[in-house]
Amino acid sequence: MEKNFQEDSIILNSSKIEEKPPTDTKFIITLIIPALLVFCIAIFIPIIIGVFISFTDSSGTTGYFGSTVSITNYYELLTYGNYNTRDFWQFTYQTLFFSVVSLVIEFILGLIFAQLLNKQFRGRGIARATLLIPWALPTVASATIFRFEIVSPAATYGLINNIIGLLSLRPIDFYGPDALILFELPILIPFEPFIDFLPIKMTMLTIIAIDVWKTTPFFTLLILAALQIVSEDLYKAADVEGATAWQKFRYITWPLIKPGVGVALIFRMMDAFRVYDLNVVFNDKSVDSMTSQAVNLWFASRWGLSAAVTIMLFLFILLFAVIILKLTGREKSISIKSKSRFQKLFKRKEDLTELVIEDIEIESESSILELSESKMAWFKRKLLLKKGVFYLIAIMMCLFCASPFIWIVLRSFRDPYITQTGFEFFPKIFNLRSYEVVFQTSEFTGVSFDRALLNSFILSGLTVLVVIFIGSFIAYALAKFNFRLKPTLGSFIFFMTSLPPLMIAIPFFIQMAVIARIFPFLDFRDNILGLVLPYAAFNLPLAVFVLQAFFKEIPEDLWHAAKVDGASNFQILRKVILPLTVPGIFTCSILVFIASWNELLFAQIWLTSDINHTVTRAILRFVRSPLSLQADWNTDLALMAATSIATVPLVIIVLIFQNKIISGITSGAVKG
Repeated sequence: MEKNFQEDSIILNSSKIEEKPPTDTKFIITLIIPALLVFCIAIFIPIIIGVFISFTDSSGTTGYFGSTVSITNYYELLTYGNYNTRDFWQFTYQTLFFSVVSLVIEFILGLIFAQLLNKQFRGRGIARATLLIPWALPTVASATIFRFEIVSPAATYGLINNIIGLLSLRPIDFYGPDALILFELPILIPFEPFIDFLPIKMTMLTIIAIDVWKTTPFFTLLILAALQIVSEDLYKAADVEGATAWQKFRYITWPLIKPGVGVALIFRMMDAFRVYDLNVVFNDKSVDSMTSQAVNLWFASRWGLSAAVTIMLFLFILLFAVIILKLTGREKSISIKSKSRFQKLFKRKEDLTELVIEDIEIESESSILELSESKMAWFKRKLLLKKGVFYLIAIMMCLFCASPFIWIVLRSFRDPYITQTGFEFFPKIFNLRSYEVVFQTSEFTGVSFDRALLNSFILSGLTVLVVIFIGSFIAYALAKFNFRLKPTLGSFIFFMTSLPPLMIAIPFFIQMAVIARIFPFLDFRDNILGLVLPYAAFNLPLAVFVLQAFFKEIPEDLWHAAKVDGASNFQILRKVILPLTVPGIFTCSILVFIASWNELLFAQIWLTSDINHTVTRAILRFVRSPLSLQADWNTDLALMAATSIATVPLVIIVLIFQNKIISGITSGAVKG
């Protein structure tokens, strides 16, 4: 009997061994392999190709991989002195000026808006929703709105110039050949005459203003995320010591949020250096960028030289990222350990007493009775003044974000067949004829707008599916498991955000062209399906950033309980983890969809046939159409209708789900 018992126990143990779930190592490998494959095909191999062809004479004559290997491209760009060299340094300094100035303004506004939205006040939900409107719009749409409606000449009924005219002031040429040269910036160049002058025209300030309007909201959200880590107890301790609002910001808020703000600055700096959509809409060489030069060289079939420009752009981004990290590193000690830190700020005891009265709540009736009536009246007036200023700033923020969008939507309802004879704040007759023009005159844009909408919807939807599927796996691995390559993988994902899209777009196109020669059935050039993989690769870091935070919020006890019940790792992920992260997945889907919908650079290089154009490409065709001078309708109004069609659905989605979007971004920034 004892022998039978031993045999039964052996059988039982062997069955347990057979039913044992897969090890964590195998599971982790399974999770990260799909993402690594996407990164390899859409990022890593194109980078190798891009670096290689930057050292070749790759062109339309010599082929994609050229005939010789040398440093000629870099020599021609940096020191040769021909027109490509002059353009490179001119566009480089223009990119630097644009990036630095826009970044400084966005930093200041972002701090103000974030501090505002971090407080509890009536109407905060409306203010946060309004803040997201500019961010939801495609950059090409934002540039189009401002160029053709907001800052256009008074003769074409531009909003700002007509308001200036109502004030009997002289109109301003915000862009174009008559735009004023504000000043000339001395610059160093590595060839004779070694010192040159860069003219800064009004057009430069115009596109900076548009970029500030477009990107300040996202910068604000990143700073708002950093503010979430600041404990209210620190502010209460500062109130007890009588600190002013500025002193609390200087000694508490800024030291704690500085690292988070540094990351936000890096993200914005990367986008600013990669500026392209704004330049291409205004079509002014005085505001061109390094990306613009690379695109122009690509279309001129100077592929090796174009790749060299993108490599130089990437090196500039890395350099400035290192500088920002150095300037915004965390201090060794930022906690408040004694009262003396604040007491030293006051020279007189009376100042301290007044500041305590100003900043701390009066908690008991006895303290109220001790104050004189004049002091109480002064105290109430000051509180009302602070409240009034606070709400004034909030209203100005909402107007700053929403006014341009509201203006173009109103303008899109004006009849484009009726000649306008004077400035109108509101259309005299509302109708939908501008929208009829957009959908019925495909010969004007070169592509039917309904087809462009369908293309963008399919491309963005497929990108979301791929990103969510792969991003969930790798985010779960990074959030819940410890493995040897985890820091390296996390660093690589962050590194991907610094890559200029053009650094991938050109070599990826070459890679797909080579594959198409070998396997013709895999030719996805000039096909929206061919953009799904690069779109997914560039949006994966954002997905990991957001989803990782949601996975971290799930208690470890649930995972351990499922393990005890015998669930495999995949069963835990599918039945326990993913259902709990549906809000995060939904938030991530919205963010990825908007990013894919708004993309222009890849679409312009990849999609050459009219039938395959996306919404952003169709809007750009509106801007550049040679038929605009021959049309018997107001082409600007038709353009506003097209822009409204492309943006209103996104804005509605953002307004409805603004709570989820903000919580997703802020929680990701704090915990990711």
